[in-house]
Amino acid sequence: MNNISLIILASGFSRRFVSNKLLYEFHGKKLIEYAFDRASAFLDVIVVTQYEKIKEMAETLGYRVIMNDHPEYGQGHSIALGVGACMNDACILMVADMPYLKLDTLKEMVSIQDGKHIVICEYNGILCNPMLLPKRYYDKAKQLCNDKGAKQIIGDDLYLTVSLSHEEFMDIDEKTEVA
Repeated sequence: MNNISLIILASGFSRRFVSNKLLYEFHGKKLIEYAFDRASAFLDVIVVTQYEKIKEMAETLGYRVIMNDHPEYGQGHSIALGVGACMNDACILMVADMPYLKLDTLKEMVSIQDGKHIVICEYNGILCNPMLLPKRYYDKAKQLCNDKGAKQIIGDDLYLTVSLSHEEFMDIDEKTEVA
């Protein structure tokens, strides 16, 4: 996965969780560590965060960190920051709260990408995270500044999909989900 960057989006406020969910223990390790584990397969990893502790953890692993000084601008702003730092031919945008996402899913996304089409995951017909963006979409991604995420980049363009299992589709939003 040499020419593809992995961008981990870790700037959210965890409002429903009440505290920073990414630092919460989940089956023996912090939620963010699941994302970091999958990131080890990539040569270029960019972590976008507002949290000093996540910055320290990412830098310890050799990942590049972009501090998001305006997380209130939404996930679109985090995407714009991450893509703005990307110098590779494509990038995968991955949220940090999907602990069941498999590395094989990311590898499948990489294997079907053609440099022209967005590759996005889907579950039961629902388009969802993660998403692979070819370089030709970077300018659109750098314009995002809302909480709608990257799906709005697709517009009327054709895209390729990778199916997620029910388990992979699950993200963690509330403390009751990690109990």
